[in-house]
Amino acid sequence: MLGKLIKYDLQAASRIFILIHGIYILICLAARFFYMDKLNFDNPTELLVTSLALFMILYIVLISALGIFTSLQIAFRFYKNLFSREGYLSWTLPVSGVQHLWGKLISGYILLVIDATVIAAGILILVTGKNVTDAYSVIADSVTNELGMTISSFGLFVYLFVLVSCISSVVMIYFCIAVGQLFPGHRVLCAIAAYFITSFVIQIFSLLLMALMGCFPGYEFYQSKGAAMTVYMSKLFLASAILMLLILVIQYIATHYIMKKKIDLL
Repeated sequence: MLGKLIKYDLQAASRIFILIHGIYILICLAARFFYMDKLNFDNPTELLVTSLALFMILYIVLISALGIFTSLQIAFRFYKNLFSREGYLSWTLPVSGVQHLWGKLISGYILLVIDATVIAAGILILVTGKNVTDAYSVIADSVTNELGMTISSFGLFVYLFVLVSCISSVVMIYFCIAVGQLFPGHRVLCAIAAYFITSFVIQIFSLLLMALMGCFPGYEFYQSKGAAMTVYMSKLFLASAILMLLILVIQYIATHYIMKKKIDLL
């Protein structure tokens, strides 16, 4: 039954999800052929930097919008299927609350992983043109020395970390929606408030944990090169992973408890 829940959820979300991400890939292809491939890195520095800065701002807005869309789609389906009027039908199925939750967790995680993979594919489309790779080859050794690894290895490391963190993102979305159900008069508003409050608290604890592990940005960070930079980044990702795991467990337990004991459908 769990497999059927996951399949149904993915099928219901697939149409608009595929459309939006398909548009994103088309935009990246257009940007590659009409902008990136036409960049001349011999142009005056000010002109080149201004052009790239404007392009990067627009691109960051684009991928941020894509990520927000995916998160909202996951949140909407969780709320609609389990806490709105449609929830009456969902809870009459021969499925336990744990199965409902895990079905949503797995389908939400799959959507976020696909979202991150498509975004990564778009980045590769943009930066793999010959003019870009030729320009990068000039500074490749310096970048490798600074990072302690090649840029491709660094990109892969970040991508894998993002894939792992996707499960934490899904649990946090569901936790905030579940908390919102504790306030019948303002469910959606309280869910949004819970998200921002939780995010703020996580940021505070992140800074504290980074300071305790000696990876808070400071003098040593700015002086780091090569292996030292790799050590710093390892500490940073380790601190993030520890905090992420702790928060994931707490939020999952809280979400499961609310769904089991405090559920009150509209």
